[in-house]
Amino acid sequence: MFIEINFTSGLPVDRDDIEDALQELDAFEVVGAGVGELGTNLDVEVVLPISRDEALKLVAELLHRFGVATMACLQVSDPRTRIEVVDLLG
Repeated sequence: MFIEINFTSGLPVDRDDIEDALQELDAFEVVGAGVGELGTNLDVEVVLPISRDEALKLVAELLHRFGVATMACLQVSDPRTRIEVVDLLG
């Protein structure tokens, strides 16, 4: 499963710090990153056999810890879905 994390512009933290934290979880591999007019993104592959819900929860909690949950949405590959991170934090 792939997750594209899209951020609005003006992140209060360095995107590289978020990338490093994702990689440290061992469940994810960051396979790409970019920047554009609408913001920045990280392309993430789930590399451990964990459920879709567990993977999304881990990503949402990490983004919340960095204080960027309100400025991020996820594009998930399986099934193709767009999810606001704040909706995962309930």
